[in-house]
Amino acid sequence: MSSKDFLADRPSILFLGRSNVGKSTLINLICRNKSLMKASKTPGRTKAINYVIVDDSFYLCDAPGYGYATFEREHFGDLVDLFLRDCNSLAKVYLLVDSRRGLMPADRDFLDFLTANGKNCSVVFTKVDKLGKSERYFLNGEKEKLTVPCFEASSGDAEGIEKIRKDILLAVREKIATRKTK
Repeated sequence: MSSKDFLADRPSILFLGRSNVGKSTLINLICRNKSLMKASKTPGRTKAINYVIVDDSFYLCDAPGYGYATFEREHFGDLVDLFLRDCNSLAKVYLLVDSRRGLMPADRDFLDFLTANGKNCSVVFTKVDKLGKSERYFLNGEKEKLTVPCFEASSGDAEGIEKIRKDILLAVREKIATRKTK
């Protein structure tokens, strides 16, 4: 695989996270289409970066999940590393984290990598509707420690999804503006 294999004619938004964190589901919610991306209950199903074109203007990219034992970790690392390094159309990365689990070491590593390499990124805490009071308190503490913007998302939270939509459009506009100035 090479950078020529990535779609680069429009800005791209990458959704990255552990297996079964809700990447495909979030893309479906953002696009208001429940069947757009296949959301599987079985971890490790996504093996490639899957693209969805939105309004003929930009791509939402669903990356394979990390952290699942049977997934080919070397392939995942190579694929995502290549995409992050060589995809010139990358406008933003959303690192999805299961709010019930918090940031795991692999999530922290990815976040550190993204910020160290100057990538425009945010953290999206998923499945917030499943949190109890004490878990909600823990989540708020996690968010306060982060130096990047954070969002919350769940299938029943239209307000949270709308905030992410607006942030995506802002990132796309910024990417288009920087392309025009080059």
